[in-house]
Amino acid sequence: MASTIHRKHRASIDRVVQALQAQPPRIRPALQELKRMFTRSGENPPAILAACATLLNTDAAISGDVLAAVRNVHAEWDSYGDAERELFNQCVYSSETRRAVAVTDVNDVTVMLRETPPRVADALNGLRWLNAQTQYAHQAVFTVCGTLLKNPSADHPAIVEAIQTAHQLWPGLADDLRTLVMTCVYASKARAAHARARTAARQQATDAESDDVHRCRNCDGNLAGLPEMRYCSDACRKDAENAERPAEGDHTTTTVRAAGHEPIEQQATRRYLVGDIEAEYDEHWRQIEQAIPSAGLVRKNESAVDAYEAERERHRDTDNSREAVTDLTGRTVTEDDYDKLALRGIDPDALCVACNLERTPSEQCSPSTDDRCEMCRERNMPPLSTFAPSRELAAVA
Repeated sequence: MASTIHRKHRASIDRVVQALQAQPPRIRPALQELKRMFTRSGENPPAILAACATLLNTDAAISGDVLAAVRNVHAEWDSYGDAERELFNQCVYSSETRRAVAVTDVNDVTVMLRETPPRVADALNGLRWLNAQTQYAHQAVFTVCGTLLKNPSADHPAIVEAIQTAHQLWPGLADDLRTLVMTCVYASKARAAHARARTAARQQATDAESDDVHRCRNCDGNLAGLPEMRYCSDACRKDAENAERPAEGDHTTTTVRAAGHEPIEQQATRRYLVGDIEAEYDEHWRQIEQAIPSAGLVRKNESAVDAYEAERERHRDTDNSREAVTDLTGRTVTEDDYDKLALRGIDPDALCVACNLERTPSEQCSPSTDDRCEMCRERNMPPLSTFAPSRELAAVA
């Protein structure tokens, strides 16, 4: 894949990506490396460098500068290589506020609207991000969805006009855009209830026009799609059978029963019927019941269960937010400390003489006397002082 950045800037791109992948992201060294690449690129620097600088200098999720940067980068997206695309993605996700709105697909916005409760604000910002990313290719559809999400009414003139516009655009829309439009329409409870009422009225009018519709024999419901069923539900079937069965006082004939046989109505009033099988079962049960110890005399040992639950809770709950986080000195660390650490000035004594980047003591894996970091020593990079002109040459110049 082609690339718009010169081959000499590959190492700088890798250093910027590594700085942004750190926790927390090292914004200051990344901006300095971008500035160095920008000055070395000549009169026509790539647009991705200016876009990354814009994204790193602000934490705003959606703004005019951010959307312009996204639009300029995606205008040349096909000419970028994997390294440039990874650089832009790291610059985008360096801010926590942009993680929720920096969507890459139309289905991401649809998922936001289908959550409980729907994330309408994030969906609106996601539509603006997609509009800039697609170079306004689907601006009409996104405008319709934005109108539907901002106004929950069902009969407002703006809503009616938006739905009519979506109906005109419907034949040329892809499946994902159609799903997004329908999700935006039914994101409002008022519009969903209005649509269900219209569908029920239309179905009722259709049933009234056709007299030969197959219907339920109990509630007269429409069963045109299920001609093999006689009732629409099991409750309707039971109600119909109970209505057809005669009551006890409706008998007109006297049933002649044999002598010694009890009527079935009296047998049904008993708690249970005792026969030969039941009597044999009761006899076996009396013998078995004597060998069963009483529940009141058995005491269960709960210590093993409590120990297991405590151990399981300890392994599951590893992040107790109630405990304060402290550093190596025992001082409580807050979120302000992380912000101060990200904005801390560069210590000249900690700069590497080869790459000119600030290195922490942990990054200096082995002691050295040439003030180079471990990465520069592995690549055998010379110090920057070797490239500086000597005093004699400077005096002659």
